[in-house]
Amino acid sequence: MVGYEALLRAVDDKRQPVSPLELFARVDNDTAALLRLDRLCQSLHVRNFSDAAPGNRWLFLNLDPATITSRSYYDGRLTDALAHYGLSASLLVIEILEKEIDESLLREAVEYFRSIGALVALDDFGSGHSNFDRIWRLAPDIVKLDRTLIVEAEQHGNSRLRQVLPNLVSLMHEAGALVLAEGIETDTQALIAIDADVDFVQGFHFARPDATIDCDPHTSHPRLESITSRFAERARAEDSISRQTIAPYVDVFRAVADVVIKGASLEDSCISLLAMERTQRCYLLNEWGEELVHFTALIQARSESVQSGPIADTSGGTWFRRHYFRDAMSDPRRHKISRPYLSCTGTDMVITLSIAYDDVPRRVFCCDIRA
Repeated sequence: MVGYEALLRAVDDKRQPVSPLELFARVDNDTAALLRLDRLCQSLHVRNFSDAAPGNRWLFLNLDPATITSRSYYDGRLTDALAHYGLSASLLVIEILEKEIDESLLREAVEYFRSIGALVALDDFGSGHSNFDRIWRLAPDIVKLDRTLIVEAEQHGNSRLRQVLPNLVSLMHEAGALVLAEGIETDTQALIAIDADVDFVQGFHFARPDATIDCDPHTSHPRLESITSRFAERARAEDSISRQTIAPYVDVFRAVADVVIKGASLEDSCISLLAMERTQRCYLLNEWGEELVHFTALIQARSESVQSGPIADTSGGTWFRRHYFRDAMSDPRRHKISRPYLSCTGTDMVITLSIAYDDVPRRVFCCDIRA
């Protein structure tokens, strides 16, 4: 448990519940009232969090976009509340919705909250006005993935989205942000999020809104433990299946590589490899990643669409940017297996086997296998 999100649960004069959206909508046309409500919520959340004495955990605090656009956060109410209740700003994670807010205003807000010692999270990424450019420029500490990304991957069996999610999360990590998947409501959604390598998960599947906080730092979440255990078992099973599927290709690939380095014809040597069901193409690169020659499996050549015609012939192409090329070059004579990726020579996800020869001139032998 790393933190808690402050949520609003209001009631009207008849003690009937009023949703946060409805409550804020009631003052949406009155900017002054909207800002007063937002400040009141902030102070209330800080007080409740301090009273609960949760220890070294974060308080995720939402700000209404009007607070950003009006720059009213400069009024010092939030820092005064923190000081009054003895709460360090370092425990605050300010959640900012992108919406249609001018980027200069967003950047100014981010800089301000960082100046008081708080962290900044970009909320609901993946919906509405989400923009990758803003991640690079705003450099949030945390990016919260909108639940629709995970739900789409779960409900529609979207295998392509499941394959893309880890890369999406990886990009955010490379931008210096931690990633939180919000709105997790099922075991499957949790497994998808964990498989995507997110740092944190949040949602009703783990805890529903509650007026009390479990402050025991040693408390573990049984559901999370169960999911983590299931993920480990599934990952081991999938790795085993993947190794069994790829193993025959690796064996033939190594055999071909061994005879090619001894001077055998690449075209003749690749026949057995190209005849295998998943093999798409074999090719040889020089030390700069430039393609020297390639051979395409017959079944792949027949299946190439008219649309892929302009990219089907890779003669003269340069693959230095590919990780599988650089990995092979950094560790000669040892075969490398890439992660699945979309090949630029077609519409299939492929895995590339590669191996570098350490003779002169240096070369890298590669084979694309349909994932």
